[in-house]
Amino acid sequence: MSADVSVCNIERDNDSGRYSPSVVNGSPKQKERFSRAWVVAAAAAADFTYEIVADDERGVDMTVHSHDHTLDFQLKATSRPEIQDECLVHDLDVRTYNLLRSQQRSGYGVLALIVVADDTAAWHVMDQDGTSLTHSAYYLPLFGMPSTPNAATIRLKVPMTNLLTPVAMRVLMDAQATRWAG
Repeated sequence: MSADVSVCNIERDNDSGRYSPSVVNGSPKQKERFSRAWVVAAAAAADFTYEIVADDERGVDMTVHSHDHTLDFQLKATSRPEIQDECLVHDLDVRTYNLLRSQQRSGYGVLALIVVADDTAAWHVMDQDGTSLTHSAYYLPLFGMPSTPNAATIRLKVPMTNLLTPVAMRVLMDAQATRWAG
């Protein structure tokens, strides 16, 4: 004997403690966790390992490893990106920028900017044809970037052509390998 069971995709509403169909805009922590999924997916598809950094004192949220080299990622997510001249605009704090651009660091510093939908129910979609993470993830290598006279934040432009794909992950890792080969 079998019974038909119907299950809805629901999420807990933190204010009421009840479950609701979706959460609009997501919390900063929820965006941070979802950002990791993008980097994990690209790293795994590129056959790299990864680790989540518990204390981002060095400006690093995740590290991706090949057999010999590392990429240090600062993760940022937004549901309302500012776009100028085919670039996503992001204001990064100067301390983190300086940490990631430093040529004294062992890992290659990279900003990953993940764009998500307003409605968290659209972030991860799965059906019989597969799974998709929406919208997109972009990267900007910060290693070796110039210093800034700014005290608080620096405005960065991330080209929308810089999609964080497995191929891009390998290109970034090759740039790190070339750095050590010279």
